[in-house]
Amino acid sequence: MNKSWMIALGLAPFIAGCSVFENNVVPPSPALTGINAQNAALQSQVKRVQDGEARFAPLDNAREALAAAEAQADVEQYAANELAGARSALEEAEQGWQALANKQRPANAKLVAVAEQAHRAQRLAEIARYTAVREINLEQLIAVNDELKARGDQAAPAAGSRPAAGAVQPVSPADRKLVGQQVVPDRFGDVSFETGTARMKAESQTTVRQLADLLKAHPTVGVAIFGHTDSVGPSPESIDRFVAANPGLDEQAPTREEKVRAFNLALSAARARAVAQQLVENGVPARRIGARGFGDTQPVASNDTAEGRRANRRIEAVIVPGPDSPEARSARSGA
Repeated sequence: MNKSWMIALGLAPFIAGCSVFENNVVPPSPALTGINAQNAALQSQVKRVQDGEARFAPLDNAREALAAAEAQADVEQYAANELAGARSALEEAEQGWQALANKQRPANAKLVAVAEQAHRAQRLAEIARYTAVREINLEQLIAVNDELKARGDQAAPAAGSRPAAGAVQPVSPADRKLVGQQVVPDRFGDVSFETGTARMKAESQTTVRQLADLLKAHPTVGVAIFGHTDSVGPSPESIDRFVAANPGLDEQAPTREEKVRAFNLALSAARARAVAQQLVENGVPARRIGARGFGDTQPVASNDTAEGRRANRRIEAVIVPGPDSPEARSARSGA
């Protein structure tokens, strides 16, 4: 995959194509039903390549996921059990595949067993990788928080005075305690959207208002809004609208898979910005809010089940040091 167009596309929704996610509802993809359809789908994942060698798509996916997890910094420290489980499941899947690879049409029951172990390996590898990412980020936030505590309390402003915008503000113990907490969904609940759009569901407005009230009550903190999707792609019509709304994308000749991933990346960013906009409308200064989309790159569950996909479609809000806090000033100055 050409990484440069993906990076460029990450910026595209800021200047074009946002209406794609606000006005067009994507219908759910039809599910395969019946044992014959399931068997056909399974057999279609067996590919014959050069010299008659056979490859099995779930195994390839599991290998890639494990390689990515093993390359992740500190994964052995933070997710050793999940990584070991992924390696064990992949080894079992590989052994099962060796007995089937040379058969013209492997038995479906045996393919199912291999696919199940491959999916388990992939899921555990993804969990290991993103557990490490989360823990590393949390560790950094905790380090910042510990540094704050080591500096001690700042002098409180004079009665009736109000810090000027951009001035270093004293940090209360309550504000310090908040830094590093994931308050959405952990504290205030989920933020959800209409399918395939950045239109927030009415019941999610309460969650955003609660987050806004928290930020207004703690003026030295900020919030990072992260948008995530599952790996399911939109309808072909939605993909076409998305490509049309982002001139230049087609010039990169992306594959269907790359278009889906780009769509999900842009959709997650649009949803994160929708939450940020609602916070601003509820009285939170924009300078205290960051928003970013990760598409389907950071699953917390398997995308093979409806429950897992539901968990992966999420908004996360993490409290971070605000732009006027002492540690933010130190970071900007390189101290």
